[in-house]
Amino acid sequence: MSSHYIPVRSSQLRYYIRVPLYHEPAPDVFQLYKPPGLEISELRVSEGLHPRLHIQQKDRMTAATEVHKGFNVEIARSIDTGDVSAVKSALCDLVSETLAEPRAGMLQALPGTMDILVSGYSKQPGILRTFATISNQDYTTVIHSINVMALTLSFCFHTGLTLRETKRLGLGALLHDVGKSEIPSDILQAPRKLSTEEFEIMKSHPAIGDRLIRDINRLGDDVAQGAREHHEKLDGSGYPKGLRKISFNGQLIGIIDCYEALTNEDRPYRSAMEPLETLQLLKRDVEAGKFDRDLFEKFCYSLI
Repeated sequence: MSSHYIPVRSSQLRYYIRVPLYHEPAPDVFQLYKPPGLEISELRVSEGLHPRLHIQQKDRMTAATEVHKGFNVEIARSIDTGDVSAVKSALCDLVSETLAEPRAGMLQALPGTMDILVSGYSKQPGILRTFATISNQDYTTVIHSINVMALTLSFCFHTGLTLRETKRLGLGALLHDVGKSEIPSDILQAPRKLSTEEFEIMKSHPAIGDRLIRDINRLGDDVAQGAREHHEKLDGSGYPKGLRKISFNGQLIGIIDCYEALTNEDRPYRSAMEPLETLQLLKRDVEAGKFDRDLFEKFCYSLI
């Protein structure tokens, strides 16, 4: 019986209107708490004046659509009021929810979110650089992905790409690490350098991401390029295929992925680096033939 019900997060209760909610007064006994068409008051949500609530398994996609719509409204409102921290917070919650079940078609709602972000920040692109530097208590794949997206959008605005190109590149950047959703958490969160065997498993995430984006969610090959190629290098030293011919999307997201991770992520074997120090390190990779010089220089200028 309990397998037919899914617990919902308290922070998202205000978004459930069409979807009925159930509580569990006794083990495996579920009763209707909120019928369709009504919403739980903000007071009850904010003060926790409600039991643990669930949705039925059959309502999962409808519920996901409602939650996504609610987050998009919140993101648009926060952009309008200039609350960059609130935008990032809502986006973190939204992406966490979406990446939890990428095989259920959950990624298909993200282009709408990208439309809101690009439209909202196209006239104030400098804010995106601030966006990527807002600190979060825990550095996760979600935070990294959102920061990479923000830096990618900033690059697109700086170089004058069309709004359509900007939206597609931004979506590819946001989803570049979606394949990590299927990597065991003990490998993703290992507080040490990975073993050879563990690293081989980690190296499968670009191919997994490619399938999730292109085959399962059908978001297009251009969006999948970032996931598929962001660890490839022009000298053939990258993975998973050792490509020497890499798409523009793959090259750009690869550079930004490296920059963001080096400047924000503390590892057991190294601390996060300063931006200038990171760019100097990446410049050495450019000189070694791993990254395109022109693209790298344009990225550097987009940070100013």
